[in-house]
Amino acid sequence: KMADALFSKMSAALSTPAGQQAAKKINEVIVYEFPDTGAVYVMDLKAGKAYKGKPDGEPACSFKMDEKVFLELAGGKADPMGLFMEGKIELDGDTDVAMKIGKVLKALEKEIKL
Repeated sequence: KMADALFSKMSAALSTPAGQQAAKKINEVIVYEFPDTGAVYVMDLKAGKAYKGKPDGEPACSFKMDEKVFLELAGGKADPMGLFMEGKIELDGDTDVAMKIGKVLKALEKEIKL
């Protein structure tokens, strides 16, 4: 699955010095739920890793979107605010943290290219 590949690349990218530096700026746990596939992924910026499954403890925020929407976002092919306004992304939790995630993904862009 594409999302599996992406999150494992993300985890590898987060373990690099650039990744660790980007993660420290947010230092929170973010959850991604994909209702269309039933998958749940965690981007743990405290531990500097990303994985499939449930988070330990309470995430700062969680996103709910179809996996294909996430892949478009991660590939830089979609505008997060636009998707949010269209109701294609649901956000629960800390909006400030959510807004900063783009910066982390940008910092990891080279490592997570699909």
